[in-house]
Amino acid sequence: MATDQELSLSSSDLSTDSSLSPACSMSKLSMVEELYPPQPRVTGLFPGNSTTGRPCKLETNHFSLALKIPEGKIYMYDVTVEPPWKRPYRRSDKKLYHDAIKMWKEVCPAIKGEKNCWVFDGYKQLFSTRQHAENEFKKKTLVVWSREDEREVEVAIKDVQKVADIMVTRDIVEWAAKGRSGGIPQDAIQALDIVLKQAVNTDLSWESIGRSYFPSPGHTLDLGLGKEAWCGIFSSIRPCGWKDHGVLLTLNIDTAHKPATKQMHLTGGVGEGYLQQVLGGGKRGGTVDLGRGLTEEQRRVVTKDMEGLKIKYELPTPDGVRKRQYRVLEVRRKPAKEEMINVEGQNISVVKYFTKQYGVSLKYPNLPCLWVGSRDRCTFIPIEFCTMMSQPLPRRKKLPDEAIATMIRQTAVKPLDRQKKIMEGLQRNNDKYKNDPYAKEFGISLSGTMTKLTGRILDPPSIEYRDNGKDKNIVNINKTNPGKWFQDKNTYLNGADVSNWAVLDMAQLNDGQYKEVVQGFLTVGKENGIKFGGVDKVMKVRVSMKDMDEALATIEDHLVRIGHHFQAAGSKLDFVLIIFAFKAGSLYDKIKHLGDMKLNISTQCCLKANLYKGGNLSKQVVANVCMKINSKLGGINHVLSKGCRPNILKRPVMIMGADVSHPAPECRSFKPSIAAVVASVEPKAVNYEVQVRIQDMGLESNEEVIKDMKEVTRNLLLKFFEKNNGRKPEKIVMFRDGCSEGQFLTVLAKELMAMREACMELEEGYQPPITYLVVQKRHHTRFFPSDTNKYRNGNALAGTVVDQGINHPTEGDFYLLSHEGIQGTSRPCHYQVLWDDNNMTADELEVLAYYLCHLYSRCSRSV
Repeated sequence: MATDQELSLSSSDLSTDSSLSPACSMSKLSMVEELYPPQPRVTGLFPGNSTTGRPCKLETNHFSLALKIPEGKIYMYDVTVEPPWKRPYRRSDKKLYHDAIKMWKEVCPAIKGEKNCWVFDGYKQLFSTRQHAENEFKKKTLVVWSREDEREVEVAIKDVQKVADIMVTRDIVEWAAKGRSGGIPQDAIQALDIVLKQAVNTDLSWESIGRSYFPSPGHTLDLGLGKEAWCGIFSSIRPCGWKDHGVLLTLNIDTAHKPATKQMHLTGGVGEGYLQQVLGGGKRGGTVDLGRGLTEEQRRVVTKDMEGLKIKYELPTPDGVRKRQYRVLEVRRKPAKEEMINVEGQNISVVKYFTKQYGVSLKYPNLPCLWVGSRDRCTFIPIEFCTMMSQPLPRRKKLPDEAIATMIRQTAVKPLDRQKKIMEGLQRNNDKYKNDPYAKEFGISLSGTMTKLTGRILDPPSIEYRDNGKDKNIVNINKTNPGKWFQDKNTYLNGADVSNWAVLDMAQLNDGQYKEVVQGFLTVGKENGIKFGGVDKVMKVRVSMKDMDEALATIEDHLVRIGHHFQAAGSKLDFVLIIFAFKAGSLYDKIKHLGDMKLNISTQCCLKANLYKGGNLSKQVVANVCMKINSKLGGINHVLSKGCRPNILKRPVMIMGADVSHPAPECRSFKPSIAAVVASVEPKAVNYEVQVRIQDMGLESNEEVIKDMKEVTRNLLLKFFEKNNGRKPEKIVMFRDGCSEGQFLTVLAKELMAMREACMELEEGYQPPITYLVVQKRHHTRFFPSDTNKYRNGNALAGTVVDQGINHPTEGDFYLLSHEGIQGTSRPCHYQVLWDDNNMTADELEVLAYYLCHLYSRCSRSV
């Protein structure tokens, strides 16, 4: 590779390596280090056949990147930025570090005139197109303005030394030709990402958070409760490696939203302060009298809201205004007039201290003080001198439920609007990077238009209901408007018998409404195939929700009493219908825990307001609830019709699904992760058995591997044997959720091995072929139809699949949009084949995944 000229990276550098071997054979399973996903694009199994489905034209929010990096390499340097404090590095230090390096580039003699050739990651790494020896850099001490502390601080820049030569062009070309999962050139991608973010990281008019950046001041959405959402842009470089499309790298750009606090005085005017918004907004709707102080409940709410957030303290004194910034530890319990502090050996109240020391009388002596700063010191300041600063909420701090609902509603924008916002955000960032001095110096240029793709729209399946002898039990889904169907007068394939049931009325229904609800379920249930017991078989219990604490304390007694009532009559309770007066998350959680985990009672909750939409009992809502009841009681609502069932389902096969749910960041120290695995046990793939495991997780990062996978698989296989008269599954297909790219190989090696061991343990020589796919939903790829194949709101049609153009160069992956997007812009699922003994083609996998999405039992929609 020449070193005296620019090396350009383009599709012509790609060639298909004919020596690439097909997918690893299962004989290699004994050696974990050799477990790699297969390469079906090399063996011809991917992409899908153009005759499967019909073609459609799409644009995607990936913008192709062209690279002409000098000498094809970027030099990585270590650097030590030494602030005046000894505490560990915090994310909030990033701005100061960037400002310090920016100043260092101006004054360092070794890199004079090279300031655009150097970029910084905000902590420890410098990247440059220029090579320098370590002895060219001397320690520099600079005086830098700290934006966070609003003062000047001394910062030392030292120990600059080259640690690596990143062969960007070569690494990306090699990966594009024969790359594997786990082998993505991370150093090259990281360096390019930092180059493209350098301009916004050093620009005071942008706030950078992770991979997103927000203009300041910029557009915000009011969420109430003293919160707002910042609107900005997300960007991330993605390697693709498609020589047919001339694209090796793309920049994935999307809209971004970050919840934040509003800049507001804590007490403000009448109803205008931060405290009033936090305490008086949403469902709380309480009155706040600052003159009388806070109740204990109000104090707890404010402490939870403000803990860890930055406030600005401004004390007006005869000598001027004293200003400081602090982080809040908690809101004190006592009012300021009773809060005692020790001054020169004497105890004095905060109110008297401020009068004596500063000549200031407190307007709200009954309000508590804020404890701020370090927990080692008792720094108490009156609330009335504080202003909440505009700041992004830390990840560990959860928005109130009302604010979350408002944010979801306001950030859900239609595809055309989202497309427009993406282009506007890109334009605002140095005119699509055309005027970015760092991008120019590193030889990076960006396409000004979204990548155009040709996708396919798979034909939807037909849905089968119970055969009543009228030959109308097959529902064909409209190909031009897929994603939903109408049950019409069909009945559930297998309706449950509900002989004994109870109504727990927590909405204070009158006698007429109660009878109407019971009769509604009897009538609608009969129409749909559920055999509800008559009115005489229903037990009625009335409970009030006005006192939530009492409702939480007594709900178990009510459920136990209902169970005992049927037990005493010698009959079995089938389920309890619970009608809420309003949404009550904590009560709902407790009911589900009691019913599912402790008392073994099936429960179905619904809101009175939903049952009585428009003032009259809604038969449509009752029908929707009946679908849930039937599936909970072991019934089957609908299945794929025999004529369209994928071939793999025509032999004994076990469809598995797995996910690991993790606690919120603030709960990691005391809440475990929960792993759940389900498996189908019959040919229609609608009845599933489940295994749940609680497993510990690290405090720093989530443990994604399911630790007890061997025992879980064994138990599910035994369930399959039991339900199928001793027949074993001939094949296993696993859909694995919640796994990031960096965890692919670890999860594959451990979980696939465990599944194989479980099979061998049950019967020697039993090795059913396994297909293992990871399904990702948390990504930023979106599709925008550029032809007529779309819904009225502009979303792509259900069944849209993309398996070439922005996909892995050698391994099998595809994007599938399986649902009708009603609100906002539809998000496709990204399926990646990590293992495939069955050698399934792209078409077989795509159709199987899409058809299974029609078997969700709770609605007549694909999901």
